[in-house]
Amino acid sequence: MKGLMFIFSAGLISAVIIFATNWLALIPWRGAKGKHWTERARLYYPVRNAAVSNLWVLPAVLSVATLLLWPTESPYWAFVLLATTIGAIAGTLPMDREVNPRIPLNELLQETAMNWLIRFLLWFVFLGAIVLMPDQFNIRSVFISGVFMVLCIFWNRGGWIWVGQKIGLFLPPPERLQRIIRDTASGMNVSFNEIFLVRSSLAQAYALPITRKILFTERILQLCPDDEIAAICTHELAHLTEALSDYYKRYVMWLIFLPWLFFKPMLHAFGPLGFFVLLSFTLIAPVLYRKVCHKLEMRADHIAQANEPDAGIYARALARLYEDNLLPAVHGKKRATHPHLYDRLLAAGMTPDFPRPAPAKSTAWHGNLFAFALALPLPRK
Repeated sequence: MKGLMFIFSAGLISAVIIFATNWLALIPWRGAKGKHWTERARLYYPVRNAAVSNLWVLPAVLSVATLLLWPTESPYWAFVLLATTIGAIAGTLPMDREVNPRIPLNELLQETAMNWLIRFLLWFVFLGAIVLMPDQFNIRSVFISGVFMVLCIFWNRGGWIWVGQKIGLFLPPPERLQRIIRDTASGMNVSFNEIFLVRSSLAQAYALPITRKILFTERILQLCPDDEIAAICTHELAHLTEALSDYYKRYVMWLIFLPWLFFKPMLHAFGPLGFFVLLSFTLIAPVLYRKVCHKLEMRADHIAQANEPDAGIYARALARLYEDNLLPAVHGKKRATHPHLYDRLLAAGMTPDFPRPAPAKSTAWHGNLFAFALALPLPRK
């Protein structure tokens, strides 16, 4: 009973901290009510990024703190990690509800549950692999890392689609969407295998080059007219024409997390130096990934613009999606995965009806705070 109360208290503390810090970080966004959407997006974007990263950073901080403060009395840290993760998710819901009041609460809860299962099912397997990893590099560490790599490949090649179908994340695509994609693909002479309608309140579209699948969310169909959906489809189909080598270059993103499988043996063998070696992969891999994606997104934009029947359709579609998703028109990174919206509109032949906004920050103060706290208990020799 004492252990259960400890775990419950840890989850509650996580929820309270997440709620309080998100609420405080949103104060500038609340003050921008009535201003142009680009200003509200600029202020919201870093808060959202921090909130997303804190979904796993804060539980890690609390779990490590539990081990340090109560090494013999605390329950197994994996249960504390699970409870604080659930608490972090619950603490983030009020922010999502405040920013997107158009989404009914029941839909928000359902969407959150499905997204967590799809996005983080493999993440929990990853944490389990770290727990099982021995303190030394040996045949067991090679076996565990090999099994996890196989699971990653399965997940990336369609495993997550299979799980999504089982939990109801995907719906049968309506005839309207099928017609638009068929006609667009025929005009571009590009083949695809399957269309999925994603149950989501965010206006997004994806192409999966290796399986040649096209995914559109429900929100896009609610938001955009047919010609803009076709323009977005052209961009996604352009990704299906990329070289196979470009597809494999995207796997550099795996270097952000895969090396952390060896956290225990690296820390045991090299101490703090091992930690910083792993951290270097996490810091460098996104830079390389963004460089690869940036080039491919510019290529897809060019193809979409070249195939639009009337000038300006693709630009209008982009502006509509960014505004609805509260994405900044200019982001802080010099080379993000996508070019700045402002530059994309100019390249598509549209002069934006707003001045170029100041760049949005990458993350808010509470994201930096918890990331710093995670490094504090690092053991030193």
